[in-house]
Amino acid sequence: MEERKIMNFLGHIINYNLWISKHYLSPHIKIMETQVTNMFEKALEFALKKHKWQQREGKNMPYYRHPICVAKNIETYKKSKNIELLMTAALLHDTVEDCKDVTIQEIAEKFGYYVAALVDELTSNESEIKKIGKTEYLKNKMATMSSYGLVIKLSDRLDNVKDLHTMPQAFQKKYTKETIEIIDYIESWIRKLTQTHQRLIKEIRKILNNKK
Repeated sequence: MEERKIMNFLGHIINYNLWISKHYLSPHIKIMETQVTNMFEKALEFALKKHKWQQREGKNMPYYRHPICVAKNIETYKKSKNIELLMTAALLHDTVEDCKDVTIQEIAEKFGYYVAALVDELTSNESEIKKIGKTEYLKNKMATMSSYGLVIKLSDRLDNVKDLHTMPQAFQKKYTKETIEIIDYIESWIRKLTQTHQRLIKEIRKILNNKK
C-alpha cells in the first residue's frame, strides 16, 4: 500500500513533497513552507529524479527513501544552525557515487560549494577501496573526515543497519562485523567525537546488539 502510494506520487512532485514532509520530517519542518529553504526542496526533487529507477538493495522499495531517511536521522540527532545544509547534503550524498550523470561540479553549481564539499567527502573512491579493501578504507575515511561529514556518514550507516534485517544472513554478518570494526576504530582514534557522533554510534550499537 505504501509503495503504491509512493509510486503514484512520482508524477506529482508537489503532492509527494507534502507526503514526505508529513511522514519523514518533524512538524516544524515543512518542505513547502518558508521554514525550509528552496535549496532543500530543490535537493529533494533532484534526489528523487536521479534515484528514480533505483531500488533499495534487499527491499522492494525505491532507493530514494534511503537519502530521505538519512536526512531524517540528521534532523533527529543533530542540532545546528546549519541543519538545512546538512539535510540537503544528506539528500544528495549518494548522487555522485550512484548516478553516473551527476558530478561534484554540478552539485556545486546547483547547491553551493559547501554542500558539494560534503557530498564529495561522502563519495567513495573505488580505486582506493580496491587497493586496501572497503573496511580499511572506511575506517581511515571516517576517522579523518570533517565533523559534519561524519554526522552524515553515521546517519547513513544508521539507516543501513535499520534495514539490515532485509538482507541475506551472510551479508548481515559481514556488514555487522564491518560496522563494529569501523566504529570501534573511530572511537579509539585521537579525533574528538561530538555528542551527536556519540549518540549516533550508540544507536547503531543498540540496533546491532538487538539483532544478535
